[in-house]
Amino acid sequence: MTEYQPKPQTPEQVDEGLRNAFRQAIQDGVMDATPYLKQMTFNTDIEKTEAEIKVLQKKLELLKEIETHKSQPKMTFDYGGKFEIVSYNDKEYLRLQFNDESHTWFKRKHTVDGVVMFAITDGETRRLLEGLWFNEVKGGKYD
Repeated sequence: MTEYQPKPQTPEQVDEGLRNAFRQAIQDGVMDATPYLKQMTFNTDIEKTEAEIKVLQKKLELLKEIETHKSQPKMTFDYGGKFEIVSYNDKEYLRLQFNDESHTWFKRKHTVDGVVMFAITDGETRRLLEGLWFNEVKGGKYD
């Protein structure tokens, strides 16, 4: 005897078959549909979704208002100077050089809150960035 192999069905065919079986069971009195009909509260689901949308719209309006009134901080040098940017491994580094010829390095990172700068304190990284700056910005030439 050969084993029964059911014919493959699409998800739509499976869905329709289950619906028909459910309807037939209700008609035959084999199952009571009342508990299932009580669970099918589509209106409350729609109302919940609409309420969630309203909350999200209010949050969006607040964010837009904050964005328009947000003051943009400005970086100023107390002692004057200039800054130059180099890129390394898809990251941006700023070299801040003051009028007294001293300088320091910062890593620039874009976040949700804006631009954040982290001071470079590692000596090895500073040496690498100085070499990169000398070659890219200064063109390998001494003053």
